[in-house]
Amino acid sequence: MAKKLILVWLTLLMVLFSSISIYADENVQGDFFVKNVVINGEEIVNYNLQCPFFQYRNTLYIPLTPGIGEICGFTATVDWDSHTLKLLKTDSTKKNISSNWLMNDNKPVTAEVVRGMTIEVYDSATYVETGDHFDVPGIAHETLRLEEDAPLLKVGKFAYLPLRAFTGSEIFKWGIHFDPYFGVCISTKSEISAKDYWDGAESARNQALVSYIQRYNGTISTSVAQNLVFFFQRAADVYDTDELLLMAIARRESTFNAFSGYGSSTRPAGMMQLLPSTGARYGLTLDDLYDPYTNISFGAMYISERIKAYGGNWTVGLSAYNQGSSKVNRGSYSTAYAAKVLDAYNGLAKYLADNVPVTYTESSANVQLQPIGADSFLAADAE
Repeated sequence: MAKKLILVWLTLLMVLFSSISIYADENVQGDFFVKNVVINGEEIVNYNLQCPFFQYRNTLYIPLTPGIGEICGFTATVDWDSHTLKLLKTDSTKKNISSNWLMNDNKPVTAEVVRGMTIEVYDSATYVETGDHFDVPGIAHETLRLEEDAPLLKVGKFAYLPLRAFTGSEIFKWGIHFDPYFGVCISTKSEISAKDYWDGAESARNQALVSYIQRYNGTISTSVAQNLVFFFQRAADVYDTDELLLMAIARRESTFNAFSGYGSSTRPAGMMQLLPSTGARYGLTLDDLYDPYTNISFGAMYISERIKAYGGNWTVGLSAYNQGSSKVNRGSYSTAYAAKVLDAYNGLAKYLADNVPVTYTESSANVQLQPIGADSFLAADAE
């Protein structure tokens, strides 16, 4: 009987210590934040950050890196061994990140949950004039308490805090305005509301684009459609093409269905309906083509190349996108596909004009099939 009891206790201890170890080393995955990040009126491009903003459990996390500290006005000192994080409020010395290099490409962020961390916040000493001399007041201090569902996270050597921790701090007192159709605005200046940095016109336009996507594909949730809008915008910026054109192609090709063609290794795949053989030439797998962000980005690159190859002629470029450059170069192609996409493009432009408040000004496009002449056929890539 005694041996059985000892065995039971040993088993319980093994389970207990095993669970503690797992809990201490708990790894979680955060979602790259694809929307706008505006700090004190300056847009911070998340793709250009080595340590990006990300969401975990619907909570936005801010990296405590030196670069973000210079922008927001803090320095962070972490001692992982003693489980101590010290935050010192300082003056902002930078407006933006100078590098325009792509550091992240919408990849999930793997982070480690760190429990039991002591987070001390200090305000840098200020000199106050009193009569003929200056007095140095005591340094303000507080201990931050994080909520259970929004713990401190660690990525590499850097700590991440939930953004709302700074709004609840009596020392930092940041203002935050979040709009799912725009992104997050942060004000580190108590005299300026974070909402003052919000672009209501862009928010209204994005809301109309979300509505347009759901109009043609009712199975897409609002949160997914919001991300798709930012995917299209990012791809258009990177590949110097028209955002509405990309959306018109996706509407005509798949009605915004990211898994269109799923199950076939030869049929066009994903939202922009790209051939697996074409993707393979650029190092993309079939799984890559079913990822909405990758598919839209690759489709944007592909259509941009074709339009530029044919002197900016949308009609010829769209025909090459659909039927192949070699067929276009031979002159044995139809413009029917281009006409359908351009019709969708004009319909989307009209939808925006009808559904976005007049405070947002964008002329309703009316793009027609462009004349096709000998000068259109430039150095296009052969299929």
